[in-house]
Amino acid sequence: MLNTRKEGDSIGSLFKFNSSGNRYETYILDSQEYAKVISEINSNYEVYKGKEIAAHYSVGLDGCYYIYFFENHGFNDYNIYEKSEF
Repeated sequence: MLNTRKEGDSIGSLFKFNSSGNRYETYILDSQEYAKVISEINSNYEVYKGKEIAAHYSVGLDGCYYIYFFENHGFNDYNIYEKSEF
């Protein structure tokens, strides 16, 4: 979700900021899960290159299947904003 708050707001550490200073709500993942998903997205980056919004399908650390919706700001620069089990 696009929000007009700026970097430096009290809850700024929970958000990723784009180059214009807007922030998007971030879905907080466990560090191991985050590393796994980011690695998978990086490995398949050609699929997501040029797409501002994308969805990545993955098996979670718990063995369940998930869809991770993310903003793509360039290679290794993603903002995961939703995780849904399917």
